[in-house]
Amino acid sequence: MTRPLLCLALCLLALSGSVAFRLPQVLESPAEGNRTKVVDWALLVAGSGGWGNYRHQADVCHAYQVLRNGGLDDDHIVVMMADDLANNIMNPHPGKLFNRPYGPDVYEGVPLDYTGENVNADTFLKVLAGHENDSVLIGTSGKTIRSGPDDRVFVYYADHGAPGIVGMPSGSFLYADQLHKTLREKAARKGFKDMVIYMEACEAGSMFEGVLSDDLNVYATTAANSEESSWGTYCPGMFPSPPPEFDTCLGDLYSVAWLENSDHYDLRNETLEKQFEKVRRRTSNDGTFVQGSHVKQYGSLIIDEEPASDYLGVLNTGDGTVSEADGRHFRCLENGGQQAIPQREADLVPLWAAVTRATSPSERQQAYAALASKLDERASLDAGVRAAVMAVLEQPEVTAVVKATYEASWQEFVDWMNSEENKDIKFSLLIGPPSEVWILEALDNGPDVAGLSEAFMGMRLPQKRGAALVDDWDCLRGMVEAWESVRGPLDQYGMQHTRAFANLCNSGVTSQAFGKAVHDTTPATVIEAVRKAAIAATGDAQEILAVSTVPAAEAEQAAAAVMEAEMPAAGAPFDMGAIISTDDSTRRPGAETRGQPGGLPTISFLPSRPLAGILNFISSVKASVDRAILRSRGMPGDAAAAHN
Repeated sequence: MTRPLLCLALCLLALSGSVAFRLPQVLESPAEGNRTKVVDWALLVAGSGGWGNYRHQADVCHAYQVLRNGGLDDDHIVVMMADDLANNIMNPHPGKLFNRPYGPDVYEGVPLDYTGENVNADTFLKVLAGHENDSVLIGTSGKTIRSGPDDRVFVYYADHGAPGIVGMPSGSFLYADQLHKTLREKAARKGFKDMVIYMEACEAGSMFEGVLSDDLNVYATTAANSEESSWGTYCPGMFPSPPPEFDTCLGDLYSVAWLENSDHYDLRNETLEKQFEKVRRRTSNDGTFVQGSHVKQYGSLIIDEEPASDYLGVLNTGDGTVSEADGRHFRCLENGGQQAIPQREADLVPLWAAVTRATSPSERQQAYAALASKLDERASLDAGVRAAVMAVLEQPEVTAVVKATYEASWQEFVDWMNSEENKDIKFSLLIGPPSEVWILEALDNGPDVAGLSEAFMGMRLPQKRGAALVDDWDCLRGMVEAWESVRGPLDQYGMQHTRAFANLCNSGVTSQAFGKAVHDTTPATVIEAVRKAAIAATGDAQEILAVSTVPAAEAEQAAAAVMEAEMPAAGAPFDMGAIISTDDSTRRPGAETRGQPGGLPTISFLPSRPLAGILNFISSVKASVDRAILRSRGMPGDAAAAHN
């Protein structure tokens, strides 16, 4: 062959190689004696927005780069993200996103298929289902997962989660039963051969536990089990730390574990199970779970025997895709050792960084005020949910239902312990008594509503092993709607309270009963209860506690008349100035909330006060109202005072 022809052949060979790199990943596999094409599809979703959530979009952009490097074509990769960060005013590198310290830009080339308000639960489900010509697709690329019976699908989601739900930048939460319904319907239509889902979110296990069937050919792994937080990483002040110009976390621990593994290993020789084990080791901090979580598997586990390259790209061979420095970085962290922060706290990192990096007293004060305001907002939300849970549990008809539920659960446990196959199990081997025992004790003792509310908010109450979060998903949706219709949308911090809502549902409490409790414990309702109780207690027909017009001293004097008994020692004395606003001229110095100038009227719980004081105050007001009603019906004063 002459030299010109040889050069031409080499050029054509190089060109064909570059073209092949950009074609969809299509594999040939025998099927009933014929050659069948298998096409890989991918759906990547960042479910958040805002600078404090930088890491989620960086994760998703990195995932896109992994898939493109692996050979998938843009026509078969759908990306959903708010896209409010690359050109954010706070971004020190406009037009770029980074997923690890001093790593490459992962934003370049990412197809912006669905952005802004188009990233929502409804659109996500329709894209996953493969809908075409749907009205929700207007204003987008219109790409959906139009996979067929011989195709493989990879889905990756990164954002905030909570029991039974994951977030979206716009619209309502995505519920576990909604996701499973879409998967089940797509499987019934033979819309895929196999599907793999990687989910980065707090309590992500609750999206699949007891929900995902093992006969759908869907395999899922999650960053955390159904009861714990997932973790952000590459945050300022941590090891490894991002460049000094960043004031936010660059990645999430589970996500960077599988993404960096995909960057560095030949995925043709690594099964999904092997990748899972490596990701689990790194995410658990080498099994210590110190700044780490439990990575879990769900669904059709047989799929994990397949090569990771089948879903993440056959061209991901680990050869020449990363720099030598990146290689050293990865080897250093592969088995754990990097610092991390719980997802919900990671959102506060930019606010805290502003405090620590302030260069003047005034700048520092302003930054601290912003941080304190956010903390107050969170604590106020927690107090509001706790008050509503306490209020609903105080209702006798609700208490009766809860008691019946847990008596049945306890009897089921006793029967299980006494069964022939379990007769040799020693009760003493259990770590403490089953929660049914002390729940029933709390119900019989008063009931102990405060103790019950802590249990309902802080732990998963008794269910059958492996059961879904709730028996009735419509009840959970109703609980969320009941809260949001009165108190406004739950944010990425407040969504964690679906734990309490789920416990209420499983205890037989209706969303209507909870909705009434939410209304009855709003600050405005409590203020009105104080006013009425004060009138009843003092005999003064004037509205002595009219909001925004009463001098602080007079308001506190009226409150003292209402609260006949002293606060329990466990709670600090409650300051009426903390929840009742007064006019500017009479507002008592020191009654203002943190980070808020004195004199600005406000009606809100003050989180800097001990929660016990707030809750005891509410209970005292309720008791005073009850006593006033009893007196009005002729009950002697002493008897009324004893009736609490």
